[in-house]
Amino acid sequence: MPEIFDAHKKHDDGGLVEVKKLMSGGKFKSYWGSLVVAPQEMRFESQTEGENVIVLGRQHFVTNLGWIALICFAFFVPFFWNEFPIIAEVEDNVHLSLTILWYSALLFFGLQNFLLWFYNVYIVTDERLIDVDFFGLLYKNINVTQIRKVEDVNYSQKGILSSFFNYGDVVIQTASEQRSDEVFGKGGEASPFTFAAISNPDEVVKIISELMEQEEQEEYEGRTR
Repeated sequence: MPEIFDAHKKHDDGGLVEVKKLMSGGKFKSYWGSLVVAPQEMRFESQTEGENVIVLGRQHFVTNLGWIALICFAFFVPFFWNEFPIIAEVEDNVHLSLTILWYSALLFFGLQNFLLWFYNVYIVTDERLIDVDFFGLLYKNINVTQIRKVEDVNYSQKGILSSFFNYGDVVIQTASEQRSDEVFGKGGEASPFTFAAISNPDEVVKIISELMEQEEQEEYEGRTR
């Protein structure tokens, strides 16, 4: 899993108006949340000296309800072992071993899904956009682009849940579009940078747009010097 936190790394809001507004509201500070604005103690792989993290995002926690509900249902299955004729006929020690194996597999399933949610992150810095995707615990795919290469950014919300809990997909189009690697026969994302099901997508779009304007202003000032 990637190294994300570092107690020696301090944050800088980059002078962004939108970031200052969100920070003044006292929200988006928890590292366990789906969206962290200007995290105070954080670092990531390949972070350069002087590069400041503006946003750390994950899929909204509500997207985990599917596997959480499955675990809650599966937790009670061993209470009904005797309802299965084949299992009801085995000896008590086999019955106990089967129960231990069942709960161990359930624990592994839950832990794996939580770690995949926690470490599949979207990072916005004052220089780059980073999309870290884990597929299982052994394979990861990382997409990186410079802010100056971003051409357009927008977001979409589909369905009642996304509107109610305020999450959606932030789609970033770049000058040199590329697709994520194909995994297990499935195609990559539609865009090289699709921040899927991220919390408060409207705020994320505002921050990235402000970074784009800041980058354009710096390039303009550099040409006029």
